[in-house]
Amino acid sequence: MGTRGYATGLALLALVAGAAAVLTNAWLFPLYSLNRDDSVYVAMARLIEHGQVTLSAADHEAFRPWASAVVGDRIVLKYTPPWPTVLAAGDLVTGTPRAGLAMTAAVTAVLTALLTTEVTRSRGTGLVGGALLVTSPVFLVQSGTYLPYVFELACGLAFAYLLLTGVRRRSTARVVLAGVVIGVAAWARPFDALLLALPFAAYTVLVARRSAGWAFLRLVLGGLPLLAAMLAYDAVVLGDPFRLPYTVTGSSDGFGFGRRGVFPEHTIDFAPADGVAGMLTNLRWVPSWTAGGVVLVALAVVGLLRTRGAARWAVVALAVVVPLGYLAFWGPYAMSTFWPGVEYFGPFYLLPVLVPLVVLGAAGLVALGWAARAGVRRAARPGLVVVLAAMVLLTALAVPDKVAGNLGVRDDYRALQDFVSGHDLGRAVLLLPARGDLGFESTSPFLENDLSLDQPVLYAEDRGGADFELVDRHPDRALYRLTQELPAGELTGGTLTLDQLRVESGPTLPVPLRIDGLPAGPAVAYVRLDGTTVASRALDGTADELTWTVAPPAAAVPPSPDVVALPAGSGVLAVGVDLRSPDSPGSPGRRWERRIAYRVVDGGTRVELLQPGQGWFHDEDPDAGWVQQATDNPVRELR
Repeated sequence: MGTRGYATGLALLALVAGAAAVLTNAWLFPLYSLNRDDSVYVAMARLIEHGQVTLSAADHEAFRPWASAVVGDRIVLKYTPPWPTVLAAGDLVTGTPRAGLAMTAAVTAVLTALLTTEVTRSRGTGLVGGALLVTSPVFLVQSGTYLPYVFELACGLAFAYLLLTGVRRRSTARVVLAGVVIGVAAWARPFDALLLALPFAAYTVLVARRSAGWAFLRLVLGGLPLLAAMLAYDAVVLGDPFRLPYTVTGSSDGFGFGRRGVFPEHTIDFAPADGVAGMLTNLRWVPSWTAGGVVLVALAVVGLLRTRGAARWAVVALAVVVPLGYLAFWGPYAMSTFWPGVEYFGPFYLLPVLVPLVVLGAAGLVALGWAARAGVRRAARPGLVVVLAAMVLLTALAVPDKVAGNLGVRDDYRALQDFVSGHDLGRAVLLLPARGDLGFESTSPFLENDLSLDQPVLYAEDRGGADFELVDRHPDRALYRLTQELPAGELTGGTLTLDQLRVESGPTLPVPLRIDGLPAGPAVAYVRLDGTTVASRALDGTADELTWTVAPPAAAVPPSPDVVALPAGSGVLAVGVDLRSPDSPGSPGRRWERRIAYRVVDGGTRVELLQPGQGWFHDEDPDAGWVQQATDNPVRELR
């Protein structure tokens, strides 16, 4: 293939990949995706656009992006600047961060073609490899999100191409640039950069032995400025050049076994067997997320046998190094067990495994095409038609379910957006479910705050007693709370209610609890303060309403089992009903409670309640979690 035709092919690949990324985002992810990380990368991009990388904790703690934590007097995001900088640049130039998606997808497609050309020594095969990447569902979906995996893959592909060609040509500029690129990748996602670099670094040592020392010296020369920038960033943001921002949410979100999760208070048990199970599940999904499915896998084997040169083994090694490297990380297990990450987004931790499939699959497909064209075998031409038809059919059959899941999330997000915008809140603060440290479960990542906090409605985390700070800091705004009662087993959708909150104040305050219509069996009414039961009463089913009285610590009230003294400060008061099993009357049963933020003021003489409280339900299964309930009647929900 001539230079002009090759350049035209690369340009077309870039155009198609970039356009597909923008269209996918606009169609499937206009309000972000079920993976709430993408909203955090956009939040950081907007910070960078304003010349910042952190937020003031005093002003923004209730409004912060979820993957963040307070360090000193600043809010630090756990993700780093490289990928958000691309989004910020796209937004500044074009007015939308989608431009960053388009540019990254286009560059990744071109780099795939270039690497395929370098490994197979065929420009036509290179273009086929790029086309196979662009038509792979996992690439289309990932390139349409604001997640960083395509960006990281682009850095890895650039490193591989520049290193291979630089060593072959003894080009100092290319190898130094390879060091720069892998430095960017390491700043963005250090472990991924290591896994992407290992096979090609090993190739340099084992195959190009005479050039190894020369190459590594230049790699270091290119990477040192990025290392210096990363250390300086960590020193400024975290006060320690050797502490990674990724650790601000705790050490539980890392490699290794035991209790693992984004925050220490939200973890799962992760054992070696879980790591193996998660990785096998992710690998099993790989074919259905690639162009051509299992046919492409077979073609990759053919391509490996027909391709010459040691560089092909460096590419193949990605299919081994990356899955093995991720065995000890809890993410692949969680996305295949606790949420439909692998179904909706593909095995994105294993995205580099796509490289050997499309590079060598292209070589196998082109070899089959040459055989058909040359008439080597009588069955070659019909065989090529069958192979191409099978690839198209398998890809087409694999797409609808993947699209349907994301469309369902999109529609649920839109319903919530319409519900909120349908209420004329005026100037308000709206407390949202699953924000803050629970933001990885948020159903409203698209409800975002401007950095200035100057907008009609501010979206905040419900922080219990600390919600009174919002009342104090924003006296000109009404305070509302959104409650979402999710269907069993669902992550979005459900019943929505919106309540305007009011502050009740007095030396003592009644807290009524409706208990009419109790079913037969043991039942206990109780009061909890910040998770600790402080009062309880057995119910006989004859009363229509039970009223507790809450009092501040300095109140002079007669002692009574119905009076609950609140401690100084603020917190959460919960009044509830526990329906015990007749077989186990001493064990917790189905529970419903209304949680109310409280605060003691005026030197311990008055109490404030933020009403109405919010309903929560807990099944009798001890391993079940509390879920929000959009109802005022506990008994109706407990029957």
